Amino acid sequence: MNPSILKRLRCRGAIGITMLVAVLTVPHVSAAPACGFDEPIVDPQGAPTPFPGTRWTYSIGASRPELTLQLQTVEPQQLALSIDGEAVRHEWRETYADVNPLRKGEKILLRFPLFVGAQWQDRFEEPGEIRASFGSYRYDYVEESSSRVVAVETVRTALGDVNAYRIERDARWHKSNPRSDDMKRMRLDGSGAVNGMERSISWYAPSVGRVVLRRSIKANPNHLSYPTAETDSPHLMVTELVGFQRPDGCRVEAAPTQARVPDDLPPLHYPLMLNNRWEFLLIRHQHVPAVSVDR
Repeated sequence: MNPSILKRLRCRGAIGITMLVAVLTVPHVSAAPACGFDEPIVDPQGAPTPFPGTRWTYSIGASRPELTLQLQTVEPQQLALSIDGEAVRHEWRETYADVNPLRKGEKILLRFPLFVGAQWQDRFEEPGEIRASFGSYRYDYVEESSSRVVAVETVRTALGDVNAYRIERDARWHKSNPRSDDMKRMRLDGSGAVNGMERSISWYAPSVGRVVLRRSIKANPNHLSYPTAETDSPHLMVTELVGFQRPDGCRVEAAPTQARVPDDLPPLHYPLMLNNRWEFLLIRHQHVPAVSVDR
């Protein structure tokens, strides 16, 4: 799951979730046509070509609002998707990454064609921007990652059993040079540079055309003990597909079974207490790509 989408999942209110969970206690699947989630996967799998109007709904827990992507247009190199019927997200078809003209390098979340044993590395730089109640600030962001397709697995999700590629990703990031024009009441000290890491496991289902489940955990890379997304932890985030609809009539909706958001904690092995250093803000806030150059 991409960071801009996860940020929206975290930040929105929880209106209507209790009613939704009460109604959608078991998956509802259309009788015809069959959605085909259990179809065998044959290597290699190219980039999907979903039909406009296809919808995917994700959850990070029953207490949080869901987020729906709906495909608007399919172009030779890009997809355009609406986010909850509002902002439009453009992403590269071959890499699953958001389109960002301010990015230097290449962000590769998936690399098609997919097959068991495939591996890739990516590195990119881009400005980040955080907008909060106390003001906004920008910073420089660099990420280097390595990914590998380790297996085809049948994964249990809210929509039932789904055949999917298991993709493991290790990412290291660096934030630096924080700056702000509207945080005048806050005096922040420190070097303004932090390092971090994220380990994730994503299950991409060709029958759905997107990731159906993602487990991720963030931590301090300088600590002796590295985290794993395999085991449960208060710091673990699980994003789960809980709704899928195609224009041909396939429709599945269900309450989340694994989705969860981390407790209100910083990434593993970082200071827990609020302080007046830039490093604290850079650690606590998830990276959000800036959409414009510095003013």
